[in-house]
Amino acid sequence: MVVSKLEAASTFESFNPATKQSLGRVPQMGEAEVAAAVDKAWKTFENWQLTSFSKRAKLVMKFRQLLASKADELAKLISEEVGKPLPEAYLSELCGPLDTCVWLAENSERLLADQPVALTNPLLSSKQSIIAFEPLGVVGIISPWNYPFAIPTMTALMAIMLGNTVVLKPSEKSPLVGIKIGELFAEAGFPDGVIQVVTGGSSTGKLLSKANLSKLIFTGSVEGGKAVMAQASEHLTPVTLELGGKDAAIVLPDAPVEWTARGLLWGAFTNAGQACASVERVYIIKGKNSDKLVETLTTMAGKLKLGPATDPLTDVGPLIDQGQLDRVSEHVREAIAAGAKALTGGKERSDLGGYFFEPTILTGVNHTMRIMREETFGPIMPIMIVDSEDQAVELANDSEYGLTATVWAGKLNRAECVARDLTVGTVLINDCLFSHATPQLPWGGLKKSGFGKGHSIFGLHDLCNIKHISIDAAGGAHRVWWYPYSSSKIKMAQGGIQLMHGKLSKRTAGLVNFVGNMFTDAPKQVSKIKGESSPEKAE
Repeated sequence: MVVSKLEAASTFESFNPATKQSLGRVPQMGEAEVAAAVDKAWKTFENWQLTSFSKRAKLVMKFRQLLASKADELAKLISEEVGKPLPEAYLSELCGPLDTCVWLAENSERLLADQPVALTNPLLSSKQSIIAFEPLGVVGIISPWNYPFAIPTMTALMAIMLGNTVVLKPSEKSPLVGIKIGELFAEAGFPDGVIQVVTGGSSTGKLLSKANLSKLIFTGSVEGGKAVMAQASEHLTPVTLELGGKDAAIVLPDAPVEWTARGLLWGAFTNAGQACASVERVYIIKGKNSDKLVETLTTMAGKLKLGPATDPLTDVGPLIDQGQLDRVSEHVREAIAAGAKALTGGKERSDLGGYFFEPTILTGVNHTMRIMREETFGPIMPIMIVDSEDQAVELANDSEYGLTATVWAGKLNRAECVARDLTVGTVLINDCLFSHATPQLPWGGLKKSGFGKGHSIFGLHDLCNIKHISIDAAGGAHRVWWYPYSSSKIKMAQGGIQLMHGKLSKRTAGLVNFVGNMFTDAPKQVSKIKGESSPEKAE
């Protein structure tokens, strides 16, 4: 379990949120352990960055095979530590990393090959420009508890495949999963120091944020993101932040009722609503099916089975801890006091032994309520019936967050038009949440949902030094922009601008000025730099 050769001074406990029972104790790592891990990562980077793509790909594919062989063990651990029903532990936590292994192994070398760049200015015709994609160094990852395996593993795989090394700080609410990630990379044969795991609470995260890193990737709350940015500023460490959302669903009048209801239900209640891309607000445009959709949602939600993941029939598991349960309860209680109505659910279920809250459908909500403005992170679906697309889009955009949104419709052209009006990083039409587990697709938001991109080619670039290399032979073509300056150089510049960018009527004169003054000035340039006399000086 210990992931550093240094002994941690203290430990902390991990709990099963469905039973409140202890799962074990984990090292609370301090300054010495974090500093040692970062130092080791830098030393390992020296050789790891030189490892070929093909060798890295073989290790990634070995990791994939190991992950597949241990899927049952991992799903059980994830389910126990964060309370996910087992189907979610398999599908939402393991499939994304497995697909990421294949995508990286098959595409990274091609996607990150040197890229030649053609230069159109004739003055630069002797030059060859290349864009190189190089590893940054040591990447710090501070990951959340709600997807404790998928989020850090997918990010770590991308960083490592590029030639970076990684120091991972998992959430203190899911440390056992984080430790297991480190063990899997080691068992797959990655060199010691390529990925290390440091466990602990916010103090450990602060130490990692302030360390000498090339990049820091944080997934968590807005408050946590602000703290990480401030801490990382000590070394001017660039950060990528994914800070959650208040994701809206817009339902157009022609949306198929049953399909839409099933999709919204899963989008709002999967992982007990504890996903940054959960459906947290629903705007149904008034039409002949709007009432029927609300009725269908209410009926379906009432049939969901709430309980521990040990029951294979459980649909919705517990919230992560008492603090999250209190937040959800408070949002629902305040909304009902302000006029909202719970069509189903609306209550805590302490009788089940853990941190359970019933899947809840709310109507009669509005944007004065916290439940429509703040991230709830629970199994709650607040619904507003609105009069038009414009109103739905306006309300969806009326948020401090901008991570994802969904549009539900029969006519896809109309849905796409609505999607383009939404100020978010991802819009999914007639589905929700799936894209985070798809490595080819970019992930990231706007506004208080953070900045930077994960996954996809853009996520790879986020983990690279994108270096421009210009190649030109010494003593080649005359550099018209070099010293010395002269009146002829001014005329040459004036002529060149008109030749390449002026009106058609000016281009002939521009050509004469450009060519004539460029070549008459060239011999003078060399002699003037050498200090020799020239006809211009003699006069």
